[in-house]
Amino acid sequence: MGKKFERALLLCPAQYSLSNSLLEILSHLAEGVKHSDIRSAISGRTMKFNSQAFRLPHGLRRKWEKHFLERVNERILRQVKEYNPDLVLIYNSLYMVPETCRFISSMARLVFFMGDSPFYTPQNNYYLSCLPHADLILSPDSYWQQQLVTMGLERTVYFMPGVDKSSYFRLLPDCGSAAEGRVGVLYVGSCYLNSWGYKKALLMSSFTRFNFRLYGNSAWRRWFPFFPDLERVFSESGFISQADMNRMYNNASVIPVDGNPGIISGVHLRMFEALAAGALPLIEHRNDVDGLIFRGLEEELPLIRDYRKAGDIAEYFLKNERERADLVNRMDAFLAREYSHELNAIRLAEALAR
Repeated sequence: MGKKFERALLLCPAQYSLSNSLLEILSHLAEGVKHSDIRSAISGRTMKFNSQAFRLPHGLRRKWEKHFLERVNERILRQVKEYNPDLVLIYNSLYMVPETCRFISSMARLVFFMGDSPFYTPQNNYYLSCLPHADLILSPDSYWQQQLVTMGLERTVYFMPGVDKSSYFRLLPDCGSAAEGRVGVLYVGSCYLNSWGYKKALLMSSFTRFNFRLYGNSAWRRWFPFFPDLERVFSESGFISQADMNRMYNNASVIPVDGNPGIISGVHLRMFEALAAGALPLIEHRNDVDGLIFRGLEEELPLIRDYRKAGDIAEYFLKNERERADLVNRMDAFLAREYSHELNAIRLAEALAR
């Protein structure tokens, strides 16, 4: 495939393996590709304060928002002007405002990849108003896509970026993390203090009868009175690097993939990462999983359609290791074939040419 652009700029947090996938896709499209993590240039103290700014009185909150957004958007515009790309790909909105989007779209093709729902945006109230300035919107959730098209944003396409094999991959047996040890079921992720958290805890309580380890933030403790068995399998943890996460996934047999309420029809990228590391994802059913992502795969997928049966599904695969490993290999091979970076680059180029 020939290069369609001279210079592409990716604006995406580096801590996500997704950033490497998007970077690889762009490398098939452009002669030169630059990756910028705007958030890393902002102090941790500032980012933490901004995440809690909603607690301020309305007047103070508006002043802070104006100050914060001006700083971030100045940085973005400075980088765009210095690099002068003809294609810009943005993860979510990265605190951009419509005026910044309007400027970028005047000099380059502007593409958004929606990692989170554009309809629930507590970190940037301008997210949805930025999208009309895009040449193309990539949605990993078919419901988000349908809703944006209904709103008149017709240049929205379903797009699944695939997995970053440089971050998640099979380790040799002697490369595993001896400290972690082999676990049957593993979940690593944040919880919430609201009803979203209860939903997560309810699902995770299905696995406490196995060799189960749960890592996450302090919000999990909110639900221990409801699900007391979770406390003995829980370890409070901050940010875990991709290398450590890959080792943990390699040492697990089964990884639950819950359906965040913000994801309507799509699936968390944890599914891709688990498969790449050799673990079987038990996936809370969403329409896109069997209807779009794995369409054409003949094997029956390990889908959770009823929380009351989640533990039984996990038990079956924990007792049938060969079947578990074979299914992991077939699912992983299917994703690697159907969502390779090169194929996704072709899809992106075709969508931009329409």
